[in-house]
Amino acid sequence: MRETGCRWMQFITNAGDQAVIIPIEAGVFLVFLLCRCWRMAMAWAVMIGAGSGLVLLLKLYLEACGPGRHRVLYSPSGHTMAATMVYGGLLSLTRVRRSVLMGGALAIAVCEGWTRVALGYHTVTETIVGGTVGLVMVLGFRIWTEDFQKKFSPVVSVLALLLLVAIFVRGWHPDVEGHIQTISRLYFSKWECKGPSLSK
Repeated sequence: MRETGCRWMQFITNAGDQAVIIPIEAGVFLVFLLCRCWRMAMAWAVMIGAGSGLVLLLKLYLEACGPGRHRVLYSPSGHTMAATMVYGGLLSLTRVRRSVLMGGALAIAVCEGWTRVALGYHTVTETIVGGTVGLVMVLGFRIWTEDFQKKFSPVVSVLALLLLVAIFVRGWHPDVEGHIQTISRLYFSKWECKGPSLSK
């Protein structure tokens, strides 16, 4: 029973992995372009770029000196942010009411954040930061595209895309976090750290 629970937890946490998220982000953007929905494509790209960019900057700044002795906020959860932002963005395309959308996005953030904490990857604070960024991105996307979504029915295309992603991205696991830590400690530690890095 415990093993089954762990598998489900791993499945949920992997839904926010860049191996799954990046192809979905690119695929949805391509669907918008093929449908000539330029405003939707632009809004999607801005949402993805802003959310990912903000978490990246936070990670580069906060990870420069390594985790502190009493770790609270060292590495904002990119999995939680990405899952909330991308799946919340997809939920927005179903045209549910804004309150339902934000409730659903919050549920995604809580589920993804819970698995990240339970599996020992992040602290509660780190998942809250990641989830908050994701929620803000979803709300911004919805506000920007609300009028344009009436002209676009992407549900079938998006479901087909998700199926293709599930088939083709298995086994691809880019070490994004490792690269961020390397760059952060190489270029940021000289300005941010008062002493030697706490983690090599």
